[in-house]
Amino acid sequence: MDDDLKQAKAKERRRVRRLQMVAALGGVGATAGVLGVGIAKSGEGWMALVGVVLALAGLGAVIASFSLAGRFLPDGDTIRVENARGGYRDSLQSQRAYWGAYAPLLILFPTWKSIEAAWAIAGRQAEALHWMMVGLGPLCAVAILLVVAGLDNPGDRKMKRLLEDELTLSFRRSALSLALGVALAGMVVVFALGLWKPQAAVAAMPGLMFVTASAAGLRYWQLDRRAAGG
Repeated sequence: MDDDLKQAKAKERRRVRRLQMVAALGGVGATAGVLGVGIAKSGEGWMALVGVVLALAGLGAVIASFSLAGRFLPDGDTIRVENARGGYRDSLQSQRAYWGAYAPLLILFPTWKSIEAAWAIAGRQAEALHWMMVGLGPLCAVAILLVVAGLDNPGDRKMKRLLEDELTLSFRRSALSLALGVALAGMVVVFALGLWKPQAAVAAMPGLMFVTASAAGLRYWQLDRRAAGG
C-alpha cells in the first residue's frame, strides 16, 4: 500500500468521524427543538420562556449542522479510498437514490409544524415559536432538491465528475422536470384555495414544497432502481 493511499484513508476516517459528530449535533438539536416546543406550549411564565429558548437553541443547532455537514461531505480522498475497493460510483449513486426515497418520511414532522405555523401567522395569531417553526419544512424540502440536482457538494470537482455521467444527468432532468410539473399544478391548486380562504393558501405552501421535493426524490429513486434492475 503506497503512502498516498494511507494518507487518504486517514483523512477519510477523520472526515467520517467529523460528519458523524455533525449528524449527532443535528439530532440533539432536533430533539431539543421538539422538547422546547412542547414545553413552550404547555408551560407558563418562566417555563414557557425556557421552552422558547430551548427551541431556539435546537433550531440553531440544526441549522449549524446543515452548514457544517457541507464541509465534511465525500471528497477526492473518499473517491481514492473507495476506488481501491471497487464499485464506488454505483454504490454512491444508489445511496443518493435511497436518500431521495426515504428523506420525505424524515421531513414529515417538520413540514407539519411549518403548516401549523403558517396557519397561525396568516391568521394573525402568531407567537414567536411560530416564526421559528415556519421555515423548517421548506428548508428540508430544499435540501432534498439540492441532493437530487447534485448541488449539495458543489465545491468538490472530483465528486462532481463522478456523479455527472450521462445516465445520472438524465435521471436528474427527469426528476426535476416532474418536480416542476408538480409545483406548477400545486400553484394552481393553492391559487384556487387562496380565492376561497387566503389563510389556507398560505398554510398550504410548506405542504406544496414537501410534495414537490418528494416527487423529485421518489422519481430519482425509481429511475435508479429501474436502471439497476436492467
